[in-house]
Amino acid sequence: MGWEMHFRKFEQADAEFCFKVRNAAFIKLFYDEIGADIVTLCVNAYMPSDYIKMSDEMEIFIAENNNLPVGFLTIKRTDQTHAEIPLIYFDLNHTGKGIGTISIKFIENWIVTNWKEVDILWLDTIIPKYNSGFYKKVGFTESGKSECEFNGLKVPSVRFSKKLK
Repeated sequence: MGWEMHFRKFEQADAEFCFKVRNAAFIKLFYDEIGADIVTLCVNAYMPSDYIKMSDEMEIFIAENNNLPVGFLTIKRTDQTHAEIPLIYFDLNHTGKGIGTISIKFIENWIVTNWKEVDILWLDTIIPKYNSGFYKKVGFTESGKSECEFNGLKVPSVRFSKKLK
């Protein structure tokens, strides 16, 4: 099977896939960095119905390889010149194959085409030890400390940003 990556808009039927992919990452990859309590909090933060609600507030895309979903990503415009990547997750069976890099390029191209005034893309991560190398590789720079909120609890995070123009 060859590698044919493309992106499509989220549909309600994708909610269960998004839920499972994100939770698998927390359970299998992030436990050592953030511990059981935060993993539990994050796993319970978004149910499938939450992804459907999110699709009204931000852009959600499904990354596919040969018409099979391999990941998802969200893009949210935060003001006139800034956009955020709130969530970006991939099926653990498909990591290490370049889909993260392809997905970041897709996000950047989508923003430049659809939100012409946006020139800064940013994201917050609660697992900087795990993924800061990737974000730096695709052109993001660490731009400070931040907090992510899950079910009312604030979790320390690191902000990364990238100039698009």
